[in-house]
Amino acid sequence: MRRNLKFFYFGYQCPHNTYLLARIKTLAWKESVPLHLFDVAEEASVCEDYCIFVPTMLVVNDDQRWCGPFSKEDVLAMLNDEEFTPATFPWHGPGEPVEGDLLKITPESVLSTCKPCLGTDDIGLCRGKSEWVHDMLERKNVDHLGYLHLHDGRCVGGAEFLPSQIVPYPIPGKSEKDAFLTCSYASHGEHDYRTHPLKRLIEDLRDTEYDALSVAAAKEGVYPNGPVAWLEGLGFEDRGRLSAEELQRIEIRHLQLQL
Repeated sequence: MRRNLKFFYFGYQCPHNTYLLARIKTLAWKESVPLHLFDVAEEASVCEDYCIFVPTMLVVNDDQRWCGPFSKEDVLAMLNDEEFTPATFPWHGPGEPVEGDLLKITPESVLSTCKPCLGTDDIGLCRGKSEWVHDMLERKNVDHLGYLHLHDGRCVGGAEFLPSQIVPYPIPGKSEKDAFLTCSYASHGEHDYRTHPLKRLIEDLRDTEYDALSVAAAKEGVYPNGPVAWLEGLGFEDRGRLSAEELQRIEIRHLQLQL
């Protein structure tokens, strides 16, 4: 078996990519394993070649795919073809609806996502995300990318979007009239923090030139952007399967809401 690593990432769209890049580089060096890095924002064609619909994808030894954040132990187990139990992203139910304050996603406000996304107050880990938001705003010439949800003064969720044509994923039927939900976060066992910012984003998009909002979402579980049933409850329609990540038992579907 020829060991190798391929890491695909959508710039710093996901705050996890800051430390995951450092982690995979260190592991590749320590294990003397070839590492190939692909920023899909710069190489969109690889998303079609490798069927990628998430901002973070690791391919190990050319045959094991891992979408989302990974640990050192996960990577070593896959590299050495060892048995292990892959992490899952379960759905604990919608929880009690919460409607806190909404804050536009800007380079400054997005620093507050470090706590819900990374579990830390160290905003240094979100600097890359902040720069990414700044770059996207300049490309779009608008003042925000969606909404963060604040409850009791802390960030608990959000809904972020981009024009579909900026997104590198090979979504069927991309159009300049389509928006794409890049991230809906974060899931919580007791409270629904995600619906409120997403509904506000949908309201805003209906007052723009966009005709539809698309998303790549897990059929079951919350990563990425799922589960499908939650989105269908908000009016999204299932347009078909995009990929099946067998290792983690994740089926990713294409959903679309007509605006």
